[in-house]
Amino acid sequence: MNKKMFVFYFILFCLLLIVIFWYKRPPENPVFKTQLLTEKQENITLKDLKDNVVLVSYFQSWCGDCRRELPEITALQKVAGGSDFLKIILISDESWDKINIVKNIANNPDILFLQSQESLKSIGIRRFPTTYLLDKDGKAMKAETEGIYWNTSENIQLINQLNQQE
Repeated sequence: MNKKMFVFYFILFCLLLIVIFWYKRPPENPVFKTQLLTEKQENITLKDLKDNVVLVSYFQSWCGDCRRELPEITALQKVAGGSDFLKIILISDESWDKINIVKNIANNPDILFLQSQESLKSIGIRRFPTTYLLDKDGKAMKAETEGIYWNTSENIQLINQLNQQE
């Protein structure tokens, strides 16, 4: 391989890495960029949950990683002290018929399911699930895409620290 071809492939490889990094990175906390509705068509904002540590996960009903993340976040909520210490919100832009499929799988009355009135893509969500851990002021303290194991000692410690902050 000559030098020009090597440089060409090296630059192509670097550009590919940049694109992958950009695409996989979660957008900066888009939760305040959309109108959210409950199943009863009531408006809700995360400002209503101020003074709570909140885990917000954007999902789609077809997403296998989203479904696999459900037991992790449910277990995390229990270990972190229940819904008094960690509020969990799952947001989708799908119809309520599809959202209810995931709601039934979760089988957890402490999880709040909401419908985004804007498409998730329009607010920057391109990978599912995209999940944020928000402090009591709504600032994203941790963000992950494509599901992770949330029920870890590191996350529990972070939630406890965030709950102790005034």
